[in-house]
Amino acid sequence: MFIYWAVFVCAGVVAVARLRVSVFGWVFLGVALTVFVGLRYEVGGDWDTYLGYLVRVTGKPLPEVLAYKDPGYQIVNWFAARVGFDIWFVNLVAAGVFVFGLIRFIVFLPDPRIALAISIPYMVIVMAMGYTRQAMAFGLVLWGLTFLIRRQLLSFVVVLALAATFHKSAVILVPLAILANTKNRVWSAIWIGATGIILFMLLLQEHVDALYRQYVLSDYSEASDGGPVRALMNALPAIVFVAYRNRFKMQAEERSLWLAVSMLCLACLPLLLFSVTAVDRVALYLMPIQLVVASHLTGFVSARTRVISRVAILGVYALVMFVWLNYAGHREAWLPYRFWPFA
Repeated sequence: MFIYWAVFVCAGVVAVARLRVSVFGWVFLGVALTVFVGLRYEVGGDWDTYLGYLVRVTGKPLPEVLAYKDPGYQIVNWFAARVGFDIWFVNLVAAGVFVFGLIRFIVFLPDPRIALAISIPYMVIVMAMGYTRQAMAFGLVLWGLTFLIRRQLLSFVVVLALAATFHKSAVILVPLAILANTKNRVWSAIWIGATGIILFMLLLQEHVDALYRQYVLSDYSEASDGGPVRALMNALPAIVFVAYRNRFKMQAEERSLWLAVSMLCLACLPLLLFSVTAVDRVALYLMPIQLVVASHLTGFVSARTRVISRVAILGVYALVMFVWLNYAGHREAWLPYRFWPFA
């Protein structure tokens, strides 16, 4: 447990002290986080499941592997098996994709240090170490959002399509390209909508019935004990953004994007009544609203109270981390932290 708190505290000190982080500094932090996440050993709730993916593709021809679900992730496993690497290689690649997207996204925010610090408790420790495929997709979604903010819609859709090859659920974010676009909405809706339909047919169509039974009809629909809490963690900053969106210093397109994300976060709350697990999986991709709002909040107060505001924000996430590490149902899968190759 100590290592998790050490990583969070170090990131918090960088945020509170406003230490200058150069380009080299961000590269160093990225490499350190990649190693921390990627070289874990027997850490994470689905460790055995992901090990099974590697075993499944071992000795199989690539065309057969590409027919499996989430082909992007399968290719990484196939390559690892082909060259004789173990699960550590797959996890290291996954961590690299996640961390690249995370840092690429936060460096464009007003206060990237606070954004990095608050990403540690859930995004880094829980998601990146527990949901490997979703973490890769999430990292690519973050990268894609940097294109969407700069109105590079085609680049966003391409990166999102790549994210969907690691976890097909990323397809649900395609409409954001339409909602965030304030110009040429008709033309954008046509070509982006057509792209979304194609991606749906390629990646999701044959799985719709199975997904509905798993996430809505079966007992698994209530399996995410922390789902309501995580949905609330998105909803609170969403409320702040909706209420004070005109105070956020951003372009109209970016404001439109985060307003759309905020409304989706709020829509998740009543949907919890139908399937906690399904909402929890969707809410993963809405977590960037937490990074955006936290990084802007410190600019809402006077210079004298900014340190206090940063400490307060970090205190909230420290509480979240404390509760999760001590009371979460699956916390044992993360404890103790083991590091390859010493484990």
